[in-house]
Amino acid sequence: MRFEKWVSALLLLQLCCFSCGSCGKVLVWPMEYSHWINMKTILDELAQRDHEITVLTSTGSILIDPTNVSLLNFEIYPGPFTKEDFLTISAKMIEEYIYELPSLSPWEYATKMQAIFFEYSKATKQLCESVVLNKKLMKTLKKAKYDVVVSDAFAPCGELIAQVLGIPIVYTLRFTTGNTYEKYCGGLPSPPSYVPVVFTELTDKMTFMERVKNILYFLYFDFWFQNFDVKDWNQFYSDVLGKPGVP
Repeated sequence: MRFEKWVSALLLLQLCCFSCGSCGKVLVWPMEYSHWINMKTILDELAQRDHEITVLTSTGSILIDPTNVSLLNFEIYPGPFTKEDFLTISAKMIEEYIYELPSLSPWEYATKMQAIFFEYSKATKQLCESVVLNKKLMKTLKKAKYDVVVSDAFAPCGELIAQVLGIPIVYTLRFTTGNTYEKYCGGLPSPPSYVPVVFTELTDKMTFMERVKNILYFLYFDFWFQNFDVKDWNQFYSDVLGKPGVP
């Protein structure tokens, strides 16, 4: 009888351990618009499975709405932009992409596209600074003892937050400019003769000259285009970490 009691106690202990191990505390560094819609689907599923999800969101966020009833928790931080500022910045970039880029020559396209994304990089860095340089907020996040950071790979900062907190990071991805991450990190087949480059006006049905143009876009995004200002971010990571850091 005594042996049976020990076996029962051991089984109960294992069940308790497995129960605790099946859920965890997740901190999220999100992006706006379609990237958030994509990520929220994943986060809702994790929350349904009893993971504790906390989303970092600024006071100027657009689609990320903490007032909506959901299983997600939100850590709201004072951001550098109001909601109106954020809408103005976003609307300007979208307007330039839709109405200006298609009419430009390849060289003008390359210059304008880089300028748009450097502007996006600057805005993202300001949001990142609002979190990482906020000592009170970072102290709260450390005290919460999160298990992992989930971040959209399209924007820097999630990995910096993870390094400061000393926890792992998991990336989710909507898409990247020129399919660069998908090709070289995800191994996604992207033959330039058939797959149009993201952020161009080309479709999956291309003439011969459009295929040639698509190849040129591939080369541009692979070798010259920067999704963010690497030099600026490298310096910021180094300043925060106290050692050289690469986003």
